[in-house]
Amino acid sequence: MRFLLSSNLQNRIDSLYHPLLVWLFRLLVGAVFILSGFTKSVDPWGSFYKIGEYLEVWGWNIPSSLVVIAAFLLGGIEFVMGFLLLLGCYRRVAVWILAAMMLFMLPLTFYIAIADPVADCGCFGDFIVISNTATFIKNVVLTAMLIYLLAFNRRTGGLFVPYVQWVIGALLTLYILIISLYGYNIQPLIDFRRFGPDTALLGETVEKDGDDEPVYEFIYEKNGKREEFTLDNLPDSTWTFIDRNMVSGSETIADGFAVIQDGEDIAPEIIDTETEQFVVTIPDMRKVDLSYTYMLNELNSFVTARGGSLVALVNGDDSEIEWWRDVSMASYPIYSVEPTLIKELARGRAAVVFLQEGVVKWKRTLSSISYTFLTETPYANIIVDLDPRCGYVLNTVTLIFLGILIAILILDRSGKLVAWLIKRRSKERKPS
Repeated sequence: MRFLLSSNLQNRIDSLYHPLLVWLFRLLVGAVFILSGFTKSVDPWGSFYKIGEYLEVWGWNIPSSLVVIAAFLLGGIEFVMGFLLLLGCYRRVAVWILAAMMLFMLPLTFYIAIADPVADCGCFGDFIVISNTATFIKNVVLTAMLIYLLAFNRRTGGLFVPYVQWVIGALLTLYILIISLYGYNIQPLIDFRRFGPDTALLGETVEKDGDDEPVYEFIYEKNGKREEFTLDNLPDSTWTFIDRNMVSGSETIADGFAVIQDGEDIAPEIIDTETEQFVVTIPDMRKVDLSYTYMLNELNSFVTARGGSLVALVNGDDSEIEWWRDVSMASYPIYSVEPTLIKELARGRAAVVFLQEGVVKWKRTLSSISYTFLTETPYANIIVDLDPRCGYVLNTVTLIFLGILIAILILDRSGKLVAWLIKRRSKERKPS
């Protein structure tokens, strides 16, 4: 009787199997994890900040070096395993690893959907922001498809034979590692934030019905909750400034880029819309390398000699700014700005943003610039040579990656690659 029940159950399970359904779930689940992993890996600083938000809410004090490693691993594993699943490589391992991730992520996102400790989960970085509830529903659907693949994925072959799957895994790992290292050490190769390249920091005049005198509401966040305040009832320092909206009146305002002092936006006074300008961002003055002070003074001398200017936007109070002026002998203006805005403008412990007539041209971390480069490079070449050319680098690396992948696929499908690998293995096994 047990045998019959087991046999009937097995027959019912087997009847659910269909190769087209396996490939459909591979494509859907793989594509989601590829997108999720890529958007995290291309901007590891963003992943670092998001993980830090969770840890702060939970009161966990984890060393920043471990958080950086976690940011790299999370995006990298999602991308590589998602791509392997989509290609049908490592049909058992890829599904089990992704299912193990969902075993952790599903209850976590359920808790986030209920408790709402952060504004968004950050599962797609800054590329797509979805609600915490939508994130949980997405994970439920992904888990259901992964359960199906756990049962049937091995029954359907993939695009590559087992002999070359390790090559595909290594190629994927190398590709996403290059993307992540560039994003961490220089700047993200794709900037999904509001102030990407060719963006004018200061917007045009916005007209609204009402008096000419502008009236604003200020948006602050605390423990994942956002609230709106007026100028007369601004919250205490435990709240983080996010943005401000003009309720009535008209004024030339920044398109999301606002430097608030005493309730007034001084961004139009800071950003030069007529010539060149370096904007230096320091989100945490306690963690910045003091050796950057020499570099900043050199950059300031360089840009002012060309008729431009340099300003520093830092997260610090008046005493910290005065300390910085003292140790760095800074002759450039320094402004205290909310750290959220600084991190959105540029990534890294300290970074420089180059503006041409108020328009963002490029960004890069100060750690990626050497002092000898500034002192030995002809002034005429510095601006061009400092441009990290993120779009060009991304296109080049991606085309090389896809070219190698397609070449391996063609050789694999023709049988020549497998024959060569078998021949090589047989030679290695022969005694000398």
